[in-house]
Amino acid sequence: MGEVRAHFQRLAAQPPFHTTAAGSWRGLVELAISYSAYTFRPGREVKREEAEALVAWFVCFWKLDDLVDADRKSMPAHYLPELRRILARAWWGEETSPHGLSPQEEDLFNFPSQAAALLLSHRRQLHALGHPLENHPRYQRAVWEHILNQTGDVPRVDSLGEYFGVRRIRGGMECVFHMFLALQGVEWRDEFERVVDVANVVTCMTDDLFSAPRDAREGVVGAVALCGPERALRAVTSLHQELLERLEGLLRFDSGLSTRLFVRTVLDVVLGMIDWQERNPRYREGARWLADVLCAGASSTAAEH
Repeated sequence: MGEVRAHFQRLAAQPPFHTTAAGSWRGLVELAISYSAYTFRPGREVKREEAEALVAWFVCFWKLDDLVDADRKSMPAHYLPELRRILARAWWGEETSPHGLSPQEEDLFNFPSQAAALLLSHRRQLHALGHPLENHPRYQRAVWEHILNQTGDVPRVDSLGEYFGVRRIRGGMECVFHMFLALQGVEWRDEFERVVDVANVVTCMTDDLFSAPRDAREGVVGAVALCGPERALRAVTSLHQELLERLEGLLRFDSGLSTRLFVRTVLDVVLGMIDWQERNPRYREGARWLADVLCAGASSTAAEH
């Protein structure tokens, strides 16, 4: 990953990234490198193009998430529609850098052209790997739905069921699963659809548990705020159980190479993400909080018996 780290360090010093504090980009790049190492484990050496594609994607969308979460209220009215237009051009248009950005696009946040450059870099690396975007319509559509959701109005949710519906898109994990499956060369089958949907929700909900203390402090309405820690934990546990049962069912029906690769890729993301969160300083407070919730639940169960 040293070569990839050096590549993004060089990018940070060049337009359009040079207007943002280098430390901000370095932190996101390191986070993306770490996350990729835990969750993308193809059983072979990761190619440089794969690593660059992954880091470009994660940096782009984590930056987008941070931006809309922190600065949405202070954004000019035109900002998010303009950002959406620029990202549409980068995601659906030709793999060429946009020129002649309007003054509205180069505003105080300096993000639209950076996001477009990262998305175009991601697409070029996929092309170099033999996985052009147009060959993976589910991935292409999932990313665009995430962009639309993040740059649109924030929906109100009043129940855990409504929250599931919103989180499965806003969380971005559907994009990650489809991206990793594409890089692994897994041939898509219809029976994979529900498995990816469950895996998407379970990873997002697990992230909610690890993020609960920070969300409470920042006023973010997540699963724990909606239904309390015990119910949220039960929901996540149930989702994990459903996922494992569905993966086992797939293998019972077909234990061929493609199915085994699909199952391994999904589990690498789900389990790797938990491992990453337990070890990452970003989630240290949440990991301690979650451990306390689990201990309290175990003590309550023991007392009942």
